[in-house]
Order: sequence, then C-alpha cells, then structure tokens
Amino acid sequence: MEQNNNQEENNPSREKPFLRKYWWMVIVLIVIVIVIVLAGLGAVNHARKKHNQKSIPDVAYSPASIPTIPATSASAITSPPPNMIGINTHTELYSGTGADQDLITLGPKVDSYSRSQPYPSKRGFEFELDSKAPLLAPMDMTLTGFQNNSIEYKIENGQRIAPVNDLMLSFESDSPDWPGVVIMLYHLYTSPLIPGHYQNSDCGDIEIGSNKFQSEGHLFFSYDDYTVSPKNNAEACQALIGRKVKRGELIGYAGNVGEHSFASFCFKVPDNSISPIVKKGNRNLHWVQPASFFYWKSYSPDADFPSGVLAYPFEIDGYQLPAEQRDANFKYTSKK
Repeated sequence: MEQNNNQEENNPSREKPFLRKYWWMVIVLIVIVIVIVLAGLGAVNHARKKHNQKSIPDVAYSPASIPTIPATSASAITSPPPNMIGINTHTELYSGTGADQDLITLGPKVDSYSRSQPYPSKRGFEFELDSKAPLLAPMDMTLTGFQNNSIEYKIENGQRIAPVNDLMLSFESDSPDWPGVVIMLYHLYTSPLIPGHYQNSDCGDIEIGSNKFQSEGHLFFSYDDYTVSPKNNAEACQALIGRKVKRGELIGYAGNVGEHSFASFCFKVPDNSISPIVKKGNRNLHWVQPASFFYWKSYSPDADFPSGVLAYPFEIDGYQLPAEQRDANFKYTSKK
C-alpha cells in the first residue's frame, strides 16, 4: 500500500500546476501592462511637446471683445482718404505678387498690382528693396513674437541659392486707427528688435535641414496662430518682446534669397465675421491683400497722415534714418 501511495504522488497526470493551466491568462496580463506603460509614456511625450507650443483656444472671440475698425480709417472696406495727394505714390516698389487669394477672407481678394501668380498659402506681398535696406514701422505697434528661419543656403531645382535670410517678426497694432490688427514681416536680414541675432554665435543661421527654428512669442501662419515659450535656445536671440515702436521707427533690414533682395509684409484685420480658413487661433482675424486693402504714404516726421493711411516701410522721398541706424549691425539695447 505504501508503494501505491508513492506512485500516486509522483504521477504528473494527476497534478496540473497553476501556470501550466492558466498560461494564456498570464500572457494577456503581461500584454495589458505593456500597453498601459507605453500609453503613459506617449502621454508624457505629448505633454512635453505641448509645453513649447501653447495653442490659443480653437474658438472665435466673443463679439464684445472683437476690436472695431473705425469707419474713419481709410481702407478698401471703409472709404478712401479725403485727399489722395501723396497716397500710393510708390507702387513701382511693389513686388507684383500678392497674397494667395484663397487666404484672403476680408476685403479685395485680388492684388491690384499683381503681375504673377503667388505660391499657395502666401500671406502677404513684398517691397522690392536693396539688400539690408532699413525697414520702418508702418504704424505704431508692439513686437509680440519672432522666428529665426534663416539658413546659409538651400538647393532648389538643382541650384544652390545663398543666402536665405528669413527672420520673421510679428507685431500687434497700437494705432487707434487699426485696433487689434496683426502685422507680420518675414525674409528680413536682421532686426534691431532681436539684439542677439548675428551678434551671438548661438543666434545666427540655423543648421541646414535641422528645422531647429528659434522662436518665441505669438506667431501667425497661414491657417493658425499660437504662442510659444522660447524654443531651440531662442533666449540667445534676446528678443525684445513687448517693445513698442512708433510709426516711422526702425524695425529691421531687408533680406535676400539668393540675389533677390526684398521684405515681405502681411496683415490680419479683426472683423465680426468668422474666417473659414483658421484651424487654430483667433477666427475673427482675417488675412487681407495689403496692396489693395490699405492706403500708403511716404514717411517723414512732419508728414500728415490721414486716418488709416499707413507709412511706406522704407526710406523714400528724401527721408533717412540717423546714420547709425542705417548700419545693419545696429541694435536696440532695451525695451521701451
């Protein structure tokens, strides 16, 4: 009898350990744990990315908060200036290529001076200027953001194009004629409002192909606008975010793309209507066709500007900035 008991105890057919019987449940539990861990890591990475790109809520502003453009401000959606003497006298410096008509959601869609087709999603138009020509503020405004897109060269259609100056600045109007208007410039060589640019070795042309654009503040693109904390060592550029400039004051220098020298100007104007193209940001801001929407006049300290008329953003008709500001190395030293 004792021998038979030992045989029963050692018989594997009469014993099924837990792991052998429920192995599939263990595997399922392991897979679930792995999925939960990976999902947690994904959420952390997503949060880190959002830290540097804080999107404005994807909603339109309430009607009470939308700035109202005064009826007295001369424009394509109000009325012309009471006197056209000295108005729009330098259209020879317009590039002949306006903004992409599909982006324009307020005022005339067609650039009255356009001679060629703009590339898709183009936000504004250019003034054809000498390389490093000083650029003036078209109205009173405040610097709200910048992005350094400049690179040493690019290859296009098999050709090496150098340089590629593309410092981008964004401003908000301080003018009572244009409350809430956004002014955006790009293809600048540099700006006195970015003291570290081309002065600090960590704020120059970005590495080709790296896409490590230095940026900070409120930025405006074709279909969205958002605010970013200093990104890719943007602190090295020392941007004077919040600095105010008056109409006619120095804001930058015209850049080059290859041998072509110019500066691009773009404008968004507030309106009660909703822009159908905005994916994120302020849907009550509308891209306009600058050459057709606004009226322009040459700047001088003594010039009389009718309500709403903008200053041509360059030296013209005998006016020049102080000699030190005509040097592209000039920088402002502090915020106002």
